Amino acid sequence: MSEDKTLQEPHAHDHPPLVELESVDVKETKNWQREVSVSLPCSEWEKARKQAAVETLKSVELPGFRKGKAPADLVEKQFGPRIDIEAVEWLLPRAWHQASHDLDFVPINDPEFSDIDFGEGKSFTFKATVELRPEIQIKGTKGMKVTWYKEKLPEDACEQTLTNIREERADFILVEREAADGDRVTADFRQMDESGLPIVGTEVKDHVFELGNPMILEDFSKGMSGMKAEDERSFPVKYPEDFGNEELAGTTRSFHATLQRVEEKKLPELNDEFAKALGDFESLEQLRDRIQKNMEMEIEGRNRERLDASLVQSALAKNDFEVPPSMITGYVEAMIREQESKGQEIPETEKEEARKNLRSGAEFAIKRWFLLDTVGKQEALSVSDEEYQEHLGKLAELEDSDLETVEKGIENAGAEGRIRDDLKQRKVLDYLMDQAKVKEEDIPESAPQVGAGAS
Repeated sequence: MSEDKTLQEPHAHDHPPLVELESVDVKETKNWQREVSVSLPCSEWEKARKQAAVETLKSVELPGFRKGKAPADLVEKQFGPRIDIEAVEWLLPRAWHQASHDLDFVPINDPEFSDIDFGEGKSFTFKATVELRPEIQIKGTKGMKVTWYKEKLPEDACEQTLTNIREERADFILVEREAADGDRVTADFRQMDESGLPIVGTEVKDHVFELGNPMILEDFSKGMSGMKAEDERSFPVKYPEDFGNEELAGTTRSFHATLQRVEEKKLPELNDEFAKALGDFESLEQLRDRIQKNMEMEIEGRNRERLDASLVQSALAKNDFEVPPSMITGYVEAMIREQESKGQEIPETEKEEARKNLRSGAEFAIKRWFLLDTVGKQEALSVSDEEYQEHLGKLAELEDSDLETVEKGIENAGAEGRIRDDLKQRKVLDYLMDQAKVKEEDIPESAPQVGAGAS
């Protein structure tokens, strides 16, 4: 979330007054809300109504009169309420625009008008309720207690990753022996009723799966184990209580299977040639080093995200504040547009539910931004050009590129402002970490979730 310049200072007006004002009074109803009472002299209302009456006279047709030629008193008698409405619609936005000259703040939303009052010989008055950026102070961050849940990289993580890569690149060779765990089988299935007859509509042909795979129900693997191509067999399958299909969950069904083929899995040899086939690696050891480094960086990133979330949540607990509803609504709509821009179309019938579900995350993200922005200003934290260039140098190193290429890419994407904002937020989070009393603990099995917007 980047700060709009309109949130910082009122804009200048150099045009002549649109209307004359009697008074503009401001009442603070909430930290982020103002109620503005505006009064105009009756002469302004009379001018607006006279103009509306003339326009109405030109456009209406009355029986016995040509268009625009009806007597003014007759038009007034028949169309008086319409003239009032058109006069208000003309005068109200001009009065508000003029009144905004006298405000020492800039609203972040369009005004909500109320208590509109007018009449012959009366001042034209109304109220406008608007929202503005809340002014907050962040206190109590020095010495605040924060728990940092850290995960560790498993000792066998690198080897497990290599095993997964080999599994993805495995070859399967047709064999004539009995099927065993690890083999890929192709089979036809039919579900049977209690009398042993096939149930219509349950036949599945050419189903391919790996025996012993944890994603496959154990009873299917056991039932097919030991079969050869063209063998047939019936066996029961018990579905667990938490099975995704509620109709099958906790039940036992009987299946008849016909095995078509058995294929043995052959993993590629784990050697230098294997490493070279995966990319720009000279040896298996170099591949291992890259995997280890990448996994350590991922763990470090996730751990820091947890700390950042804890810091933000702890600081907000000490400095809670309200967020203007219009900001939350705007953020939610931006999130929906972003999802749709990525092809994740949300049907109109589901958008209202999506808006409800996204509000809490949007509110947290806005509060997080306000918190970090305020702390940055209070502590005069900023990102120097030297620090920015140092960051670009690190990016170039990570991307195995040169600084000029990285700078050109950032320029083409118009991303310098966003990167500087990210660096400033990182500096603020580092400041909060230095101020806090951080207690490190191993991440529990049910790890605390990273807060919305904390990445």
